Amino acid sequence: MKTIRLFFTLALVILVSASCKTKQKVAEIPAGANVVATTPIESTTPNTPSTPTYTEPEVTRNENFNLADGETNADALKYKYHVVVGSFSKQMNAKGLQSTLNSEGNRAIVVVNENNMFRVLIASFDEYSQARSRINQIKDRFPDAWVLVKK
Repeated sequence: MKTIRLFFTLALVILVSASCKTKQKVAEIPAGANVVATTPIESTTPNTPSTPTYTEPEVTRNENFNLADGETNADALKYKYHVVVGSFSKQMNAKGLQSTLNSEGNRAIVVVNENNMFRVLIASFDEYSQARSRINQIKDRFPDAWVLVKK
């Protein structure tokens, strides 16, 4: 009985002392680790409450690519950021997805890279944030959508 009481007392002391420690340290990052971190940037306007605006790092894939055979919408290539919703080794499959997207009111185009991969682009933008916003809009249907930048 004395040992049980001692055990519970010791457990209570450990519990109380553990709850008093700061919870600041979340994870240890090993030295030399390649980590990209973003910090919130607060945007303030005089006489208005401060609302934090969070930025995220650009996550893109850079490739050399051109319009696939039969494509005529060269205007899309004037933009820097392109949202890719499909990638195919056969142009026929890419054209099938493009046809479906265009019948739904999109202006999808097919491009081909130096490895003969056909990318279906659903939209192109000047700003990375616009491309990310478009991906967020279509993430339920295209969860693997990504941003392509021409080398």
